[in-house]
Amino acid sequence: MTPRTLKQRLARDKTLARGFKTLQEHETYRLLGGKPEFKGVVNFDIDGTIFVPIGTYERDFDLKKFVRDNSLFRNLFMEKLPLFFKVNWFYENGYYVNFHTARQYKWWLKPILKFWYGLKFHDLIQRPKGNALSSSELKKSQLIEFIETHAEFKNAHKIFIDDDKQNRDSAESLGWSPYDANVYNEREIT
Repeated sequence: MTPRTLKQRLARDKTLARGFKTLQEHETYRLLGGKPEFKGVVNFDIDGTIFVPIGTYERDFDLKKFVRDNSLFRNLFMEKLPLFFKVNWFYENGYYVNFHTARQYKWWLKPILKFWYGLKFHDLIQRPKGNALSSSELKKSQLIEFIETHAEFKNAHKIFIDDDKQNRDSAESLGWSPYDANVYNEREIT
C-alpha cells in the first residue's frame, strides 16, 4: 500500500521524520502548503514594554522628535526590560509573535531585533512613513488589518502587551486580551 498523505509517508519513512516533534515542523509539510499550528497570537509593543523607551512620544506626542530620537545607533544600545525575556518563550511555545510599534518604519529595525538582540518573532508592524495618527488609533487600525490578512487567527486567543493604557483599550475593543507591561516590568507608570 502506497502512502496517500504526508502523515502516512512520514510514518513509513522513519529517517525522514527523525528529529521533528510534530508533523507541522517538517519541511516537506510546509513545502506542500501545510501551515504550522499556533496556540494563539502575542503582540508586544517595543518602547516601554521590552525596552526602555528611546523617545518620549507617548508623553509629549511630538512625532518629529520621536522619529529623530529613533536612530540606528540608539537602537543598538537599548536597555532591556523583564518582558524582553518572555518574547522567545512565547515563540518557542507555539505562539505567533508580533512586535507592534508606533515607531516610523525603519528598514534596519527587524534585523537589529532578530540578530543583534536574538529575539524570535514572526512579524514586525511599524508606523508607515507620513502617518500621523495617534498611537492608539494607529495600532487599532493595524490590528484590524492584521486580522483581515491572517484569517486563521480570527478566533484564536489574541494577547496584546503594551505599556500605554489607550493602546490596550483600543486592542481590547477589538477582542484582544490586553496586559499592562508596567505590571510585568514592575515599573512606575509615568
